[in-house]
Order: sequence, then structure tokens, then C-alpha cells
Amino acid sequence: MKLFSRFRRSIQGSLLLHELSFLIIILVTASVGIVWAFAWQKSSEESLRLTSMNNHMQNIRGELYRQLKEVFDANFLADTDAPEEYEQYTDRITGFIQDLKQEAEQQNEFQAVIDIELAYQRFHDETHTLLRVMQPSEQQKELLNLQLEKYTFKKLEDAFSQFESLLNKKQQALTHDRQKWMSQLFILVPIPILLALTLLLLSRRFVNNNVIKPLARVMQGARRISKGELNHEIKGGGVDELIRLSDAINMMASEIIVNRDRLIEAKKQAALGELVPLVAHNIRNPLASIRAAAQVTLDENPEPEIQEALKDIIIAVDRLERWVTSLLTYLHPISAHFTQKPLTEVADNTLAMMDLQLKDKSIYIERKGWELQPTQVLIDINLMEQAIFNLIQNAIEASPISSKLRLEYKESSDQIELSIRDQGKGMNFDPLDENAVGRDDTKRLSFGLGIPFTLKVVKQHQGELFYYANGVHGTCVIIRLPKIT
Repeated sequence: MKLFSRFRRSIQGSLLLHELSFLIIILVTASVGIVWAFAWQKSSEESLRLTSMNNHMQNIRGELYRQLKEVFDANFLADTDAPEEYEQYTDRITGFIQDLKQEAEQQNEFQAVIDIELAYQRFHDETHTLLRVMQPSEQQKELLNLQLEKYTFKKLEDAFSQFESLLNKKQQALTHDRQKWMSQLFILVPIPILLALTLLLLSRRFVNNNVIKPLARVMQGARRISKGELNHEIKGGGVDELIRLSDAINMMASEIIVNRDRLIEAKKQAALGELVPLVAHNIRNPLASIRAAAQVTLDENPEPEIQEALKDIIIAVDRLERWVTSLLTYLHPISAHFTQKPLTEVADNTLAMMDLQLKDKSIYIERKGWELQPTQVLIDINLMEQAIFNLIQNAIEASPISSKLRLEYKESSDQIELSIRDQGKGMNFDPLDENAVGRDDTKRLSFGLGIPFTLKVVKQHQGELFYYANGVHGTCVIIRLPKIT
């Protein structure tokens, strides 16, 4: 069944099966014809044999009467030629009896011929003796008539009647068999026709369901994909060749989507590559002057209020400097330098740098999983700090005043996980989804380069970045890294 199913599911195998089916129809038709012809031939031969045996019997009977006439001619008419003619009839009758023996095929037929032969032998013995009596008396003539008529000749007629009855029964059985074969012929002849019609209907159904309809779906899907509907998926079906063709077209469409997204990202990178260095150069020089002036003023002015304001200026300038550095770093390949460090310690270092921002919005930090004695893993500390910094920075900006920011650390046998959850309004789409670009008025890069940069760093660590956001529970971002020690 598996082999039949495998052949049926391919065009080549289906054609082979249909060719074999037509060959079977031809063989069935030929077999019916050969069997019927053979049976008809056997019936004809048997009919000829029975007719021949009946003719031999009739010849024996006719020659017997002629031979008996010669006996009467010799005894009553004194015919001198009668003995010679009598012997000629004897030879003919003996020859016919031998022919009957040769044509007899069954035991009952052979026995019937033997009965005829024995009866004739008795007749021959009695009549041959009478031929030797030259002048029979009246008493002998009367006994001759009585003996031949009542006994000897009656035995011959009985034997002839039995043989004739046997031949009639066989002829009737043969006629019955012919009628039976003729009736069966009317039944057997439609079988090849029905097989051919059934095969035609099955072939039409197979071609329609497994070739024509699936091929139409493939052509329609190919036209839709060619018009730009790259997300359209052609449903597989039909023979194996069409299934493979559908899968190939679907895979091609998926690769086109990926390449298109890569091209869009490359265009963005190229545009940023031209813009950001110029902006960074024009921002860094004023920032350096502002920070230097603030630092000098801070050193010279002892008033606490002025010092606090100057410190805020310095922190803001440093933050802008880091963003500019992130911009430039994002536009160039990242070269990681790994060292063993717990991910919780990297998160603590990042939170320490953002202490003033957290205090400004009265955001409470909740840590969970820090008590698990986290495993030290291979991490580029600087890159990972920047990545976590970007995520926490987005969470702070999204969080309302006096809210809670929850950091949770989890660990399994083969990976570690750090999640950051805020209590903001949440985003209306996944910022990591390439197709989110242009879905509404908000674009992916409007969130800044923090998310793309973080994704780039996480991938550099062979990890994954996930976003879960809604308007009820805020936004949760998860960094998942393999446990490579």
C-alpha cells in the first residue's frame, strides 16, 4: 500500500499506474477472448467427434443389414457370390468398429463400442456358419429366421440403441455447455468496458484533484506574489511535484521578504551613516565646551544650589555624549571582548549610572532572582551595559512618576534570562518586528537607536530579545542568553 501510495502521489508514478491499468484491461479482454475461443473450439471438436462416432455407428448398422441380406441370399436364393460379398461387409464393419475404438475417449464410450463389437462377433459367428450350409432344410431356415430375429439381431440393436443413447446424452450436455458459455459471454464482454470506463472516471478525477486544481492554485499564488503580496502562502496539495513547487515558491517569497527587510535596513543604515557622523561632530564640540565650562564653574563656586545645578548639567552632557557614542557604535561593526561576569552585576552597574534619573521620577527598582547566586557567563561588559542602559532608559521614559520598575533574573540548565518590566502604557506593536515599519504613524526608529543597538548586542552574544507590551501591564522586554561559561 505504501508503494502504491508513493507511485500515486507523483506524476510519473501515476502515469505508470494508468499504463499498467490499461495493460490489465487488455490482458483481461484477451484472456476472456482466448478462454471463450478455446472453450468453443473444444466444444466444436467434441461435437465433430460425436458426429463422427454416430456416422460410424450408422455405417456399421447399414453394412450389417447388407451383410445379413447376403446370408439370406446364400441360404434362400442360392447366390454363389454372397459369401464373397459377405466377407467384404465384414471387413468394412470391422474397420468402422476400429474407428469407433480410436475415437472413444471415455470409459463408457469404449465399453459401448466393446458391446457392439461382441454382439457383432456373435452375429458374425452364427451367420458365417450358415453360409457353409449349401442346401438348408426347412427346419434350419425356420430356426435361422427365429434365431437371428429374436436373439442375435436383437442384441445388436440393443447395443446400437445404448450407444446411440450415450451419444445423444453427450450431445445434449455439449449443447447445454455451449448455451452456458454463450450466456457467460454476455456477462464477460461488458467487464473490460466497465473497467475502461471506471479507469477513465478515476483518471479524470485524479487529474482534476491532484494536477489541475493544485496547478491553478500555484499559478494564482505566483501571480499574487509577483504583484507584491509576499505574505501570501500557496497551499500545498496534489502530486509531489506540485507540492515541491508550492514549497519552493513559498520559500522564495519568504526569502524575498527577508532580503527586502535587509535592504530597507541597509538603506536606513546608509542614510544614518551619512547623517550621524555630521550631527555627532556638530554636537560633540558644543557639548565639550558646555561640560568644561560647567566643570570649571563647579570647581570655583562653593554654593550648594549652584553645584547641584552644575552637576545636573554635567550628567546631561555625559548622557548626550553616550548617545552620540551609541549612534556611532551602531553604525559600525561591533567587536566584542568577552569576560566572565554575572548578568546581575552588569545590571547593577547600569542602574548605578542611572540613579539620578530614577530619583527624578521617583521610580522604585524591584529586583527578583538576585538571591540565586547567578552563574558567571561570557559577556562583553561594556556592550551589555550599554544594551541594558538603553532598555532601562526606554522603561524610565515610558514609566509614570512614582511607579515601579521590575528586574527579574531567571536561570535554567542551558540559558539565563533578564526581564525588565515597566508600568507604562505599553507599545501598540513589537518594535523588533521588521514588518512593523509603516504599520501606523509610529515607526521603529522613532524609539531611538536603543532597541536596534540592544538587539545587535544580544545577537552578538548568540542570544534573543523579546518584547511583550500592552496597555494594562506596561512593557516587558526580555534578554535571553545561552549559558556559555
